[in-house]
Amino acid sequence: MAKKRDVIAEELNALADDLERLWRAATQDPKKEARRRRTWLIVSGILSAASTMAGRRVAAKVWPILTGETPPVPNAPPEPAPSEPRDRSEQPTAV
Repeated sequence: MAKKRDVIAEELNALADDLERLWRAATQDPKKEARRRRTWLIVSGILSAASTMAGRRVAAKVWPILTGETPPVPNAPPEPAPSEPRDRSEQPTAV
């Protein structure tokens, strides 16, 4: 059997939780909170992208120092084959 003191403590904790939820509902705007979350996502996304780009630049500058080679470029388009210059006789003439 629970003691009177324990029952009172449980009830007071429940009351405190209810009052806290009531205070949040009365003072916080759900639209404002959603806007704050979206803003946070945008800011953290921008900072993540910026830090990634900065990290790649630093790595590209450090790579030649460490290895003596040029850094590999991911997803680089293949270099075009050198084409031979055309003779002027093969070019169409304007009429």
